[in-house]
Amino acid sequence: MEQKEAKVVLTIDYGTKKIGVCISETMTGHSKALPVVENNKNIFDDFDKIIADWLPNLCLIGVPSKASDEFLKSIKKFITEFEDKYRIKIVEAEEDFTSQAVANKKENEDFDSKSAELIFEGWFNQNYG
Repeated sequence: MEQKEAKVVLTIDYGTKKIGVCISETMTGHSKALPVVENNKNIFDDFDKIIADWLPNLCLIGVPSKASDEFLKSIKKFITEFEDKYRIKIVEAEEDFTSQAVANKKENEDFDSKSAELIFEGWFNQNYG
């Protein structure tokens, strides 16, 4: 059986107004929702702190299969800027239905970050489960 390398994973549920964020670890599969990041001109100040605090070596970004061209351009621009700034490997993960799954739960304080946790869980189960 192939030995999987342990990784600290930053998972992002990108939105044009708010960005859900969670940090996870592939050895245990545990994840922790972090405070939502506002998508504004200071976005990378928030990510600077997250990256410095958690030192992730992989970033998952949820990308919906059905989205407007405008949204896809926005997320691709974010991915390019993120890659250029942090030099962390980025994996695009399918994220259809994560927001709907979280919406069905009662705890919606960190709705977007809970969606990020579901994106990680889906990716983790496919790759490490």
